This record gives sequence, structure tokens and C-alpha cells, in this order.
Amino acid sequence: MGWVRVCPVAELSETTARQFRHDGRVLCVSLADGQPRAIDDACPHREAALSGGLVRDGVVTCPGHFRRFDLRTGACLSQPADSVTGYECAVADGWVQVSLGPPPRPRSLREILLAHAADARPGPDRP
Repeated sequence: MGWVRVCPVAELSETTARQFRHDGRVLCVSLADGQPRAIDDACPHREAALSGGLVRDGVVTCPGHFRRFDLRTGACLSQPADSVTGYECAVADGWVQVSLGPPPRPRSLREILLAHAADARPGPDRP
């Protein structure tokens, strides 16, 4: 799919995220360490838009159930199995460009149900 222009870099900040759509993909874009970063915008837990969450120190917090995602990698800090795809970003002529690569494989209903079941199980940090 290649590189896609998403927004002027001046529209981004280190404390908020923005949502961008391109060719069926929905991205959460923000600054981390002064650089533009992009990850998938849907939290794997309940599909909440990560772009609606708070951003601090390069981490966006899901507004649905407060899972935290590293904007640099897409890693979920509390549930590593729930990580999202991170995308390479660059700035050209003042615009943020994102390398989308091939389209993602949709999660199956089984994968979604297993993720919800795992979240509902008691664990060392959950009663």
C-alpha cells in the first residue's frame, strides 16, 4: 500500500491523539518523543477508539477500560496479548506520512471471544 499522507505535523501534540482514516484503515496518530507515531485506532479489548484516550509520555490510555498502549510500538503495557499494530512514520514537507504496508487480517470471532474470556478470568491482580 505504501506511504500515505495523513496530516500536517503542526496539528499533532504530545498530549492528545487524532484519528485518521485511509482506505478502510483507522489510525491513532500522535507525537511521542517529539516524533509522529501511528498505531491501529481500535483497542483489541472492546474496539474503543484509542484516539479518544489521554496521551502521556508516549503512551495512549484507552478510554474504554484504561489499557495503555505504547505509541512507539503498539504494545499493550498491561496485556501484551492485546497489542496493536504500529506503523512507521516520517515527516516530509511538514506532513506526517505513514507506511501502511499490506492490509491487516481481520480478527476472527473466535479470537475476539477468547480475548474477552481471558479478560474475565480471575488472575493475581484481579479478584
